[in-house]
Amino acid sequence: MLVQGNRVLFREADAALAGPEEAERLSLTGAEHFIGTLDGEQVWTTGVDDGAEAGEGWRFCDLFSVYGMADEEIWMAAGRAVQIIEWERVNQFCGSCGALNELVRAERAMRCPECGLMRFPQLSPAIITLVHRGDEVLLARSHRFPEGLYSALAGFVEPGETVEGALIREVEEEVGLRVTNLEYRGSQPWPFPNSLMLGFFAEYESGDIVLEEAEIAAADWFPVDALPNIPGPISIANRLITSWVARHGGG
Repeated sequence: MLVQGNRVLFREADAALAGPEEAERLSLTGAEHFIGTLDGEQVWTTGVDDGAEAGEGWRFCDLFSVYGMADEEIWMAAGRAVQIIEWERVNQFCGSCGALNELVRAERAMRCPECGLMRFPQLSPAIITLVHRGDEVLLARSHRFPEGLYSALAGFVEPGETVEGALIREVEEEVGLRVTNLEYRGSQPWPFPNSLMLGFFAEYESGDIVLEEAEIAAADWFPVDALPNIPGPISIANRLITSWVARHGGG
């Protein structure tokens, strides 16, 4: 997987990955990193110079585009590739003493040869929560969302905080509600840029909707059979909402 910024090179005709011939033609940056296997073949990634142009029949695709043209396994591998190349790029120098870091071959790490500081790829854990009340669900709009699009509440886990504590805090901060009976529903790597989304259902306990206006543009209760526009299937938000609708017989 040849990565240029936040984009990965794919063949336009069939969404195939690049081979050695494309790697030789382009100006590469950084090291090569093993990221896993696809259909029994090893997949590696490396960076491509920002000024390099894809050859005829090839295209550098952002991760949203990749989801529509390839299966989920390839999309997840592409997300991993983009994150690893970005991790290498931003950790060229030691954050403690400023010396040039070295890539550790035996593990995924950058090490400072002067002070020994190790830098590993870092994830930012975040919770995403579908709050329910009877046959209604709470959905909200961020200011950055397109008009009419609503989703589940989400927020990052802070240092020293449990995932459950983050969920309760985020719901109360963003919409003024208290929740109970948390139900873990699954996770999703979210490479925008480096999150791990942890999905939950949570039952409404008390309170009235009071918006944190700096983050939330609108929020309301919606019956499961009369939902607004929701995120597409690329997002765990879609899976949370559609699975709750299926559980309660909505259409």
